[in-house]
Amino acid sequence: MPSSSTAVVEPVRIVLGQVPESLVAKAAAVGITNETCLFAVRSDLTLQGDNGEVWLLVSAETIVALSPDPAQVAPLAGPFELRKADKVRCFQTVGSAFLQVRLDGLFLSVVRFSNAEREAFGKARNQIERLLTGQPIIVEALNRPSEVSCDRCGLPLPGRGSECPRCHRHRGILVRSLGLMRPYTHAIAALLAMMIAGVLLDLVPPLLTRLLVDKVLTVKQHLDWLPLVLLGLVAASGGRCILNIFIGRLSSVVGTRITRELREQLHAKLIRLSVDYYNRHSVGSLMSRVLYDVDYFQGFVSQVAQGFLLNLMLVIGVGAMLFAMNWRLALLVLLPIPFVIVGTLFFWKHVYPRYYQFWDSQSKMAQLLSGLLSGIRLVKSYGQEERESKRFAQNTAYVQDARRKLEMASATFNPLMGYVFGLGGLIVWYAGGKLVFNEEISLGTLMAFFGYLGMFYAPISALSMFSNWLTGFLSGGQRIFEILDSSSSLPEAAHPVRLAGIRGAVEFRNVTFGYDPYTPVIKGVSFSIEPGQFVGIVGKSGSGKTSIVNLICRFYDVQQGQVLVDGTDVRELNQSTLQRQVGLVLQDPFLFRGTIAENIAYGRPDASLIDIMDAARAANAHEFITRRAAAYDTRLGENGAGLSGGERQRISIARALLCNPRILILDEATSSVDTESEQEIQKALAHLCKGRTTIAIAHRLSTLKNSDRIVVVDDGRVAECGTHDELMAMENGIYHKLVRIQTELTKLEV
Repeated sequence: MPSSSTAVVEPVRIVLGQVPESLVAKAAAVGITNETCLFAVRSDLTLQGDNGEVWLLVSAETIVALSPDPAQVAPLAGPFELRKADKVRCFQTVGSAFLQVRLDGLFLSVVRFSNAEREAFGKARNQIERLLTGQPIIVEALNRPSEVSCDRCGLPLPGRGSECPRCHRHRGILVRSLGLMRPYTHAIAALLAMMIAGVLLDLVPPLLTRLLVDKVLTVKQHLDWLPLVLLGLVAASGGRCILNIFIGRLSSVVGTRITRELREQLHAKLIRLSVDYYNRHSVGSLMSRVLYDVDYFQGFVSQVAQGFLLNLMLVIGVGAMLFAMNWRLALLVLLPIPFVIVGTLFFWKHVYPRYYQFWDSQSKMAQLLSGLLSGIRLVKSYGQEERESKRFAQNTAYVQDARRKLEMASATFNPLMGYVFGLGGLIVWYAGGKLVFNEEISLGTLMAFFGYLGMFYAPISALSMFSNWLTGFLSGGQRIFEILDSSSSLPEAAHPVRLAGIRGAVEFRNVTFGYDPYTPVIKGVSFSIEPGQFVGIVGKSGSGKTSIVNLICRFYDVQQGQVLVDGTDVRELNQSTLQRQVGLVLQDPFLFRGTIAENIAYGRPDASLIDIMDAARAANAHEFITRRAAAYDTRLGENGAGLSGGERQRISIARALLCNPRILILDEATSSVDTESEQEIQKALAHLCKGRTTIAIAHRLSTLKNSDRIVVVDDGRVAECGTHDELMAMENGIYHKLVRIQTELTKLEV
């Protein structure tokens, strides 16, 4: 990882509206000039896979690959006329990929690029695809910032679209962290008062020591003062001990409360974030932030109160006493300070990137462990325990290496600072000893001076190491505030519409949507569903069926068009109103760790046991539940462990029934169970669908024969729409072909 003191200059990947200077003559030879060039994209590989600079030039009519090498005069590929092409794709291979266009049914490679350039060529492919369909390019899609690396310093980002941990302004993190303590102003004021009192008590023992040496021990007079001086030392030490107890207890109370509130804020924010945010960030990474990064705030109050502020007060107070006692010796005490400042700055610049590496290693380990434990059955079924052990060992080695580098830097810095302070003490011993011999100062004064000297150097050493804690805190704080500042929550309308009752009418009006806004997966879709209708949605995998469902549930917002429920745009509806009236039964139902009754009542926690049992009976689940010893109080394992797939599905149907939604969405609800379980589920669905608007996605087309209407989706568009009989009458239609294929497969199975 590069240090923060040197910025990494990223190579120019995309040039808009002009030809790169090194290619002007070659581009003109194939008819592309600055006036006609839409954009150019830089690759780092030749078609043969060798390292080399290659440029893809795109105009409205032509694409071509050129090399800036003067020896390579002819184009490396092309030029290809876009009007003759009907498709463009990025064909992935091991370590690299090809941008290809299809001409006369054959894919031809235009340019090759490494995985480092994959994002740039992904943008280029989307815009070339727009040109093939007669649409203009979207300039904003080409010059938008990278989602995987920082455009300023090149550092990989913690997650897609995250802020750069190096370039983010740390001052804001400190100010916001101090703002968290605003509700505890009185406690902070009490801490400050006790710290000032503690510093004053710390200044007393050296003064009493000077009095003891100069007025009692050296002159052997005032022996009656000895017990009084000793009592004073005991009182100062005891008072300091009591203050430390109160300071530690109070800072612990404030710190734990701040940590609790911060975790609650993070949890509340994570719950509100859209599904898109979780597509871009791993669960392990988010868990690491909530569980580990928040702990930095636990020590924030004690570090600031007992660490930074206390040491700063000690430096000021002790420094004043040193100058008051002897200003010449006090100047010698300050000699090591410039070296400490330089060392601290060096430490900050060169050690901070290692904190990010250490956090990244911890985050990846949490991510790996989360996936491993979630898929433990798959690991065991394929006998991959040894392989997973090796993967985890590699990850722990990464954590060990990152932690070792971090601690080695600290282990080097601390002794060096101690050595510098030791030299400062020796200089003062030499100069102070001469002053005592010359009788310019008393022995008691020198001993008191050395008492203060230790009190002066210790907090300065602690302040220099404060940067060690501060770098870790800023790194963790940046990741926490990144979540709190995330704008991935779907916006609530200024005046949301609250519908007293939903009839269940659903309409799509010219809807265009893509998970990447510049790569639509749904393109101009329009259809309507009347209240109470049963509508099936079919199509090949990847055609956009589940995306349609996601838009009805408002997991995402459309880029163009409208999705309406009872004539109201879902973006204008109150979120809770929509969520209560839309029920979702997924292909792979998720059950929480808890009792069966708690899982059925998840959507209605206040439901009575009678209502839960009624919903289970309607879902044909009551019989198998009551066969268990604890019946509805049976505790389930992770994701319903202990139940069959069909039983989990029927519990999810009971959960939907209990909420009594007006719109029901079935996403492959019976595709992953056996025939007997499917029959039970179909009976349950017959109860569930009565009087509701039902939208069913199914690959088993036989389940949709009795639908009021079937919508056939192909490549993000509505290709066909009608009843089963109407669609079967279209002999060359997509639905007719799908039914014929499934019928033939069924005959073969029989």
